[in-house]
Amino acid sequence: MKKKFGALGLVVGATAMLLAGCGTNSSVSNSSNSSNQATTSSSASGGQKVIGVTLMTLTNPYFATMGTALKQYGSQKGFKVVVEGANMSQSQMLQQVDSFIEQHVAAVIMAPPDASAAVSAVTALNKANIPVFTIDTNVDTNALNAEGGKIVEFVGSNNYEAGVIAGQEMVSYLNGTGHIGIVDFKTAQSVLTRDQGFFSVINKYPGIKVVADLNGEGSTPGGLQAASEMLSAHPNLKAIFDINGPSGLGAVQAIKAANKVGKVAVIGLSGSQAAVQAVEDNSVFKYGAMQEPGLESKVEIGNIAKYLSGQKVPAQVLTKIIKIDKQDATQYASIAYH
Repeated sequence: MKKKFGALGLVVGATAMLLAGCGTNSSVSNSSNSSNQATTSSSASGGQKVIGVTLMTLTNPYFATMGTALKQYGSQKGFKVVVEGANMSQSQMLQQVDSFIEQHVAAVIMAPPDASAAVSAVTALNKANIPVFTIDTNVDTNALNAEGGKIVEFVGSNNYEAGVIAGQEMVSYLNGTGHIGIVDFKTAQSVLTRDQGFFSVINKYPGIKVVADLNGEGSTPGGLQAASEMLSAHPNLKAIFDINGPSGLGAVQAIKAANKVGKVAVIGLSGSQAAVQAVEDNSVFKYGAMQEPGLESKVEIGNIAKYLSGQKVPAQVLTKIIKIDKQDATQYASIAYH
């Protein structure tokens, strides 16, 4: 089975770019229980159930914090939690899922880098009778339903609310008018949902024009490159919406390098300690919206424990978003991720 699924991984990896951006809203329907759980075996160490985790990357401090928290809360529930990073590669995620299937883990947690391409991983786990939980960013649920696949639960931040908060901050900063750019990452379902929330606000203000929407790959180097390109192409740019803390910090670097401090602002997701500090400094990063990866991890592990013991769990849990500005940045620095 390993060779067969590995080959599938290569095919999906090669077509991921064609599928990117096709994800839909991350809601899932109906509560789930463990009625079929008796057919699921688990790899164990000294009797421990093993939870396999594959996150889109571990180089982003957000997901590194999430991985550490999943291990911590898993240990408290008596699980052995194995965390892998996919390095933003869907083919690597598929290989990791293949390994979890071979190990007969008790459950798998996924945060896929590509919402559409991840469907094949979920259906493979379904065939192996291994329950699937998603965290922070979901699979493309329309495509999953079309394939007859299912996940037990999605736990994530309220990404739509995060986009709304950023949109409101953008409108306030610009007084309803100005050219803006977006440092984006459209293959992740969480980002597509943030974008929807953001546009639900700014579309009400015809004076705000999106003149650039570039892929920042969810990273600081990617954010730096994308922001540098839009600053060069659009000298009248007034602000940049970033979809996560690392790409926002890259945009800050680009603005400083272009001598645009005081002329171009960054507004968006800002949950890392470095991003919160940048909001407090308030020279470029003006406002932010904070997520709590540790809280998502705690909820996910707690509900996996319930599910594996035969209890019902909700199909979706959304955690709160915290608005960050210069005045309250110090207050929230202690809960920002590293």
